Amino acid sequence: GDGAFDQVINSIQKMIFLLMNEQKEENEHKQWCDLEISKTESSIKDKGEKIDELTLKIDDDQARAAKLNEEVKAADEMVGKVTAHMNEATEIREIGKKENKLAVKDAEDAQTALANAI
Repeated sequence: GDGAFDQVINSIQKMIFLLMNEQKEENEHKQWCDLEISKTESSIKDKGEKIDELTLKIDDDQARAAKLNEEVKAADEMVGKVTAHMNEATEIREIGKKENKLAVKDAEDAQTALANAI
């Protein structure tokens, strides 16, 4: 009878060994999962911080672009004013040239008349 009982004990010991091995594998797998979850959570946190950082940079760059657009608009207005002043100055010079020509011609005519009178 001892042989049958030994076989049962042997089978039970094999089952216990298999269950312990299975438990060890389960523990190792859980540790691996915990590590992967931890890495993933850390990565999500890092990426969230990067998103926040880039969002701030985008906001800053958009504000800077808006400011530059205002400066360009102001510069365009200034160019328009300078161009208008230049055109006005050119007109004044043209009028001055015509008046000068007339004054020179009047002076020449007067000189000719004086020469003829003498």
